[in-house]
Amino acid sequence: MASVASPVTFKEFCPVYYLLNAIPTKVQKGFRSIVVYLTALDTNGDYIAVGSSIGMLYLYCRRLNQMKKYNFEGKSESITVVKLLSCFDDLVAIGTASGRVAIFQLVSSLPGRNKQLRRFDVAGIHKSSITALAWSPNGMKLFSGDDRGKIVYSSLDLDQGVCNSSLVLEELSSIVQLDYSQKVLLVSTLQRTLLFYTEEKSVKQVGTQSRKNTGKFGACFIPGLCKQSDLTMFAARPGLRLWKSDVHGTVQATFILKELFAGGIKPFELYPRLESPDRASYSFPEKHLGLVSCFFQEGWVLSWNEYSIYLLDTVNQALIGGLEGYGDIVSVSCTSNEIFLLKGDRDIIRISSRPEGLASIDSSSKLLSPLPDLSPKLLTPLSVLTPVSSDPSVETEKNIMVSSSQITGDKNDSDSIAKNYLEITMEKSIEKVNDFSSETRKRGCSVASESRSRSSSINSVDSGSSLMMCADHTSSEAHRESQPSSQRFSIISSEDFDQELIVKPIKVKKKKKKKQENGTKKNHSSLEGKTSTEAAEWVTTIHDSKTEKSASSDEEDIYGHGLPYSSSETSVTEMGANLTSQDMTQTSLDEMVLLKSDQFAESWMGYSGPGYGILSLVVSEKYVWCLDYKGSLFCSALPSAGIRWQKFEDAVQQVAVSPSGALLWKIEQKTNKAFACGKVTIKGKRHWYEALPQAVFVALSDDTAWIIRTNGDLYLQTGLSVDRPCARAVKVDCPYPLSQITSRNNVVWALTEQRALLYREGVSSFCPEGEQWKCDIISEMQALEPMCITLGDQQTLWALDIHGNLWFRTGVVSKKPQGDDDHWWQVSITDYVVFDQCSLFQTIIQATQTVATAAQVPVEKVADKLRMAFWSQQLQCQPSLLGVSSSGVWISSGKNEFHVAKGSLVGTYWNNIVPRGTASATKWVFVLSSTAPTKEGSFLWLCQSNKDLFCVSDQNPQFHPSTLQLPPDAETMYYSACQDAIWGLDTLGRVFIRTLSPSCPTGMHWTKLDLAQLGAVKLTSLACGNQHVWACDTSGGVYFRVGTQPLNPSLMLPAWIMIEPPIQPVGINLVSVHSSPNDQMLWAIDNKCNVHVRIGITEEMPVGTDWEHIPGLQACQLAISTRTVWARCPNGDVARRYGVTDKNPAGDYWKKIPGNVSCLTVTPLDELWAVSSSGYLLQRLTKTFSHSYGLQKDRGKCCLSIVRI
Repeated sequence: MASVASPVTFKEFCPVYYLLNAIPTKVQKGFRSIVVYLTALDTNGDYIAVGSSIGMLYLYCRRLNQMKKYNFEGKSESITVVKLLSCFDDLVAIGTASGRVAIFQLVSSLPGRNKQLRRFDVAGIHKSSITALAWSPNGMKLFSGDDRGKIVYSSLDLDQGVCNSSLVLEELSSIVQLDYSQKVLLVSTLQRTLLFYTEEKSVKQVGTQSRKNTGKFGACFIPGLCKQSDLTMFAARPGLRLWKSDVHGTVQATFILKELFAGGIKPFELYPRLESPDRASYSFPEKHLGLVSCFFQEGWVLSWNEYSIYLLDTVNQALIGGLEGYGDIVSVSCTSNEIFLLKGDRDIIRISSRPEGLASIDSSSKLLSPLPDLSPKLLTPLSVLTPVSSDPSVETEKNIMVSSSQITGDKNDSDSIAKNYLEITMEKSIEKVNDFSSETRKRGCSVASESRSRSSSINSVDSGSSLMMCADHTSSEAHRESQPSSQRFSIISSEDFDQELIVKPIKVKKKKKKKQENGTKKNHSSLEGKTSTEAAEWVTTIHDSKTEKSASSDEEDIYGHGLPYSSSETSVTEMGANLTSQDMTQTSLDEMVLLKSDQFAESWMGYSGPGYGILSLVVSEKYVWCLDYKGSLFCSALPSAGIRWQKFEDAVQQVAVSPSGALLWKIEQKTNKAFACGKVTIKGKRHWYEALPQAVFVALSDDTAWIIRTNGDLYLQTGLSVDRPCARAVKVDCPYPLSQITSRNNVVWALTEQRALLYREGVSSFCPEGEQWKCDIISEMQALEPMCITLGDQQTLWALDIHGNLWFRTGVVSKKPQGDDDHWWQVSITDYVVFDQCSLFQTIIQATQTVATAAQVPVEKVADKLRMAFWSQQLQCQPSLLGVSSSGVWISSGKNEFHVAKGSLVGTYWNNIVPRGTASATKWVFVLSSTAPTKEGSFLWLCQSNKDLFCVSDQNPQFHPSTLQLPPDAETMYYSACQDAIWGLDTLGRVFIRTLSPSCPTGMHWTKLDLAQLGAVKLTSLACGNQHVWACDTSGGVYFRVGTQPLNPSLMLPAWIMIEPPIQPVGINLVSVHSSPNDQMLWAIDNKCNVHVRIGITEEMPVGTDWEHIPGLQACQLAISTRTVWARCPNGDVARRYGVTDKNPAGDYWKKIPGNVSCLTVTPLDELWAVSSSGYLLQRLTKTFSHSYGLQKDRGKCCLSIVRI
C-alpha cells in the first residue's frame, strides 16, 4: 500500500544546544586530557539521561533546566545503556561495558518524595557488556540483559534500601531489547523473541520458528489498560516484516513492509547544520527493521538500527517518515511526541511534532490519537525556556554513598487500576499547577498495572504532556524564575551605602522569615556588641575538647563550664553557686578572666565598615581588609582596642591576602590586571608588580596564587613569598566556569557559576597544581547554594549561601580535600533573640563599651541584609563576604558593616532517622522523650495519629517489636511520660496511666485514673516529672499531684492541689504545662503563646511560690531537660533558653538554633529530637568549632528500632 500523508509533521525544530553545551567535550585525568564520547540515551517528560565513555551519567532535569552528574565509584568505564523511570520516585538505571549495573533514586522537591540521593548496585552476576534494561512500571523490578545472553532480575525495595539480584534466564545469544508488563518479560535476542513469565518461571517463544538469520531485531509491548491475558506486542523480523503477537506468543498478524519501503520514505526535516552529514561515507546493508517502540498514536511503531530510523503506521499500512542511511546511530529514545536520537560521538537530535517548551499540542494530533491519555489537562500560559543551570566543565569520578534503612513488608502486584485513575489525575494536576510557571515540559501519566505499597497503582512514565495554551505570551512567573539568582536580590541605590548602619539598643525589628522547600527556616540575627581588649584576647583560648555523648548539647555557649557531662549546660552564675568558699579562694584571677571571656562563645560582634558597603572582606593573621563598592581598599589591625580603618588603595576591583598576610594581591578596576604587592606595609610607599592581565578573581595561599581570568581560564602561580610575590603563571585545565576559588595548606576548592562546589585532588607541595577536579556530592545532596566559600584554620571549609546561612565542614586536608564529614554543619547567626536586663548583660556592656557597638537586641538579621544588599549594580567580580582566621569567623552582609565570632561555634545537622520496622515514607505527627525504665538511654514515644502509639528506644532494644494497644474508645490527644509511667489524656478529659518497669519496659495495660476529686474540671494538658505530675484545665487552672502511679482504689488516692495561675488580663489563660524530668522546673504557655515559669520550686516547696513571665519569645511548645528549656515557635523555629539554674529559674536569654520543626522533644540528657514539617523523625547532631583546640567530634548517630507495644 502506498504511503499515506501524515496530518502531523515531525521534524527537528532546533538543536539541543542547552543539553550539549552542558556536557564537557573532554575531562582532565591527572595530566591527560580525555575526550568524552556520548554512548547511551534515554528520555521521558522530566529528564534526559545521557551516558558517556568516561562512566559519567549526565542527567538533565527538563522541569528545572538543570544538569546533574552521577557516576560509579572506582574505575571509570563506558556506559552502554540508560533507562529512566518516573513513578512515585524518579529512578534511573545504568549499565556499563564491564557488566556493572547501578540504580540511582533521585532527589525530588515534591512532598512525600525522596529527599536524599541513593545508589544501589547490581554486582557480580553480569560479566560482560550490558545491552538492555527494563523497569516494571512501579520501579520495584529491574531486568538487565548482557551480550552473553544473561538476564538478571533485581528486586528493589526503596523503603528498606535493599536491592536483591538473581539470574533468571540465560540465552545463547546477546540480548537486544527487553520490555516488561503485567508480570511478563518480553525478551529479544540475536536469534529469537520470547516471553518469560516471571511468576511461573516459564518461557514461550514468539512464533513457531526461530529466525533464519541473526540480527538486532527488537520487540515491545503495546501499551493499554488491560490485564495480562490481553497483552499484545510488536516484534521485528528479518526481511522488513513486523509481527503482532499475543501474550502466549501466537502471531496474530504479519505486516510485510517491502512494498511500502519500495515507494521511498519521507525524511524527517533536520535543522540546517554547518557541516551536513556525509551519508555517502556510510555503506549500509539491505534495509531492515531493528529495535522497536510504540510511539505517538495507536498502531504507530518506531524502529531503528545502526543506520536508519523509521516511523510506521501499522493501522493504515503507511510509512510516516524516517532517516535512511543516516549512519552511526548509537541510541534512540522517545516520549509521547518526541524522538531523541544519539548519533556519532556527541550529536543529539530531537525530532517532534512541535517545538520544545511549548505548552500546546497539535489539535489534529490530539484528535487523531486514540491512545489512552491519562495526562492532566491544564490551561496555562506559554512557559519560557530558561538557561540551563549546569557547569560544562572538567569531570572526574564521584563517590555516591547509599544510606538505606531496614524495614520489612511485602509488596504485591495489583491488577486494579481504574479505581485510582481520577485520584491520581487530580494529584498530578495539583502538582503541575504549583510548578507550571517555571516548567517547560510536563510529566503525564501512563498505564501501569503493578502498584507499590506506598504509591498508587498508576505510575508516571514517558507520556509527555498534554497542556493547552490559552495565550501566546510570556509567563511573568517563569521569567522571574529564569533570572540568575544574582539578579533576584533587591536593588539598592548608592545612597543606601552612604548611610552607616549603627545599631542602637532601642527596639526589636521583626521581619518575616522566608521558608525554603525543605521546610527549614533561615533565621539569622546579628548581635552588634562591644568587646574589651582582655576578652578579645582570651576569647579563643577556652575550649573543652573532649567529646560529649549528647547529640544536641551546644558546647561553649556563653555559659561554658560546670557539669562534667556537657560544658554548655551550666552558667557562670551556677558555677559560682556550686563552689565552696575554699574553692573560691583557690580560683585564680586568670581563671575568672577565662570564665568571663567564655561568655563571648557563640556570639557575633558587630563592627562598622569603612566605606560604601563591603564588596570583599579578607582576613590575615594581623589585619582585616575591606573593599567597598567604590573600589576603595581599607585595612585595620585586628581589633584589640577597636577597628581603626586606614585607606590603603583606590580603584581596586578585588583583593586577596594569604593566611599569613605575607602576600597581598589586587585586581585593578577598568584594566582587570592583577597586581602583587612587593612588601605589605600599612604606611609608606608600596610597589605593585603586574602579575597577570585579564583577571577577575584571585585566591592566595601562603605560597601559591590561583587566578580566574576574564575568559574563564584558570591559572596558577607557585613558589611565592615576600621576596617573590608573583611568578610565571601556568594554565590549569578546567572547563568549569568558575566564579570563586580558595586555597590553603595544599587544599583547593572552587565555586562554579552555577553554585556547584568542586575540590582539587592530588594537591601537594610537590604537585601544587593537583591532579583532577571532583564535584562535591555532599553539597549536591544537601542542595546547598553557596555564594562565598573560604578555607579556614583548623582544617575547615566554610560556605555562606544565598539565603544568608553559614555552614562548615571539617577535616579538610591535602590527602582528603573533601573532609571528614558526610554533610555540612549549619551555624546559627541569629545570636541572642532578646537580652533581659540581668547582671550578665550589664557585665557584657561594661566589658565591651570601648569596642564596636553593643546591641541589646538584634535589629536586623544578617540573612535579610544579604538578600537585599547584594549587587546594587552589575558587579564585575564575585563578592567575598566571608573570612576565617585564627582571630575568628568574619562575615559581611554587603552593607557597610560586618560581624565576627571570636569564640567557639556550634554546627547543627538534623539527621533523618527511620526506625527499624517502619517505611521511610512514614509520616509522624508527634514525638515525646522520657527516661527509659531500663535506665539505659531514653524512650521516644511516636504517633502517626491520635489512634496509635509507638515506642522507640535509642539503644538497641532487648525486646521484640509489638503494637501498643490504646485504651478502648479513647482518642488520646496528649501524652506525658517519665521513667516509670506514661500518662495519656483523651479528648474527653479522661486520664489513662500505663505503668512501666525494667521487667516490662513498655507496660502491660492502661489504668483509668479517678478524677472525681476535680469534679466538672476538664484537663487539657499533663506534665510528668520524676515523682510529681502537673496538669492544666480548660480555664487555665493548674493542678499538682504527688506520684506518677495509679493507686489501688481501696487505698487513698493522692490529692490534686490547685495552684493559682499567673495573673493575666481577661481572656488570656494557660493552655499547657511542661515539667523537667527531675521535678525542679515547671514552665507553661498561655493561649497567646506567652511563656511563663514557676519560681521558688525546691524539695521543701515542690509547688513553688510564684509565676514569672519570660519575655522575648512566643512559643507553642516547650521541651525541658534536667537543665535546659527548648521552645518551638509558632512558625516552627527552635530556640533555647540559656542561664537556667536553681538560683535563676527564668534563665537569661533565648537564642535560636538552625531548624524548623512541627514537634519537638528533648531527652533528660539534652538530646534533641523533632518531627519535621514534612513528618520525618529528626535527631539533632552537633559539632563544635574552636579556634584554639580544633573541633569536637560530632555525636554518634543512633540506630533506632521500633517497638510496637
